[in-house]
Amino acid sequence: MNDIFGFTVIMSRYLIAMLAVLVLGSCVVSLVTRRFGKRVGSYLVQKNSKKRYPLTRWENAIGRSTTCDLVFDVPTVSRFHAVISKRRNGWVVADTNSRTGVLVNGEKITKVTKLNHGDTVTFGTAAFEFFDVDVDDMERAKEKERRRKAKEAAKATRAARPEKSAAFLPALIDEAAQKAYVLGCESCVVGRSPDCDVKLRYSPISSEHAKIYKNGTAWFIEDMNSATGTKVNARAVGTGRRRLKDGDIIGLGGVIFVFNEYYKIKK
Repeated sequence: MNDIFGFTVIMSRYLIAMLAVLVLGSCVVSLVTRRFGKRVGSYLVQKNSKKRYPLTRWENAIGRSTTCDLVFDVPTVSRFHAVISKRRNGWVVADTNSRTGVLVNGEKITKVTKLNHGDTVTFGTAAFEFFDVDVDDMERAKEKERRRKAKEAAKATRAARPEKSAAFLPALIDEAAQKAYVLGCESCVVGRSPDCDVKLRYSPISSEHAKIYKNGTAWFIEDMNSATGTKVNARAVGTGRRRLKDGDIIGLGGVIFVFNEYYKIKK
């Protein structure tokens, strides 16, 4: 009876020890092989080729050996060169007794060193830029938000912008032809010539028939030695000048126009 009990105790001890080894082994395997899932944790971008190398594990072995997570077949990279790890407060890199060392931003590291978004990390002569996807995501989100706000601000500015208002300029109105000749300058020569400021294609009108100009706040008209003369309200202008008022009737060689001092023009 005592022999059976003793054998049972011994076997129990062996079974418990084996179970402990199995549990420990599964934990180690899970820790080593555990990935972040579909989302890439962060990544390295090679300086020369711009090739991207994702860091998909919590512990990423780097080296020339094919058993490493990131394999760099470069002579200056050791078989097991370094490890990049994800910690609670961010990413770190450690040199694993490599032959040529690890540099972070040009400085050779001698202990576990924190990696920041945008840092340059070099294994031997192989240089990479480190991208922390969490920081990258935040920056992308900020940029997206900035663009959204800028778009909304531009939209609000467009909505608040007043509609194009009408401009008012003096004009000669041919009521018979229902046509307006805008005086777009403060001193306009009117006539049949293509060189005139206001071209009036009427045969009784001279090439350079008259000049209409502004003096202070008032408008005046002068005849320019035309063949058929200039009249304002049926009175000849002669060699002098005549002040124009809104609604005056202007006769240029028998062609009648109405002077509109505030002719409305859409911009």
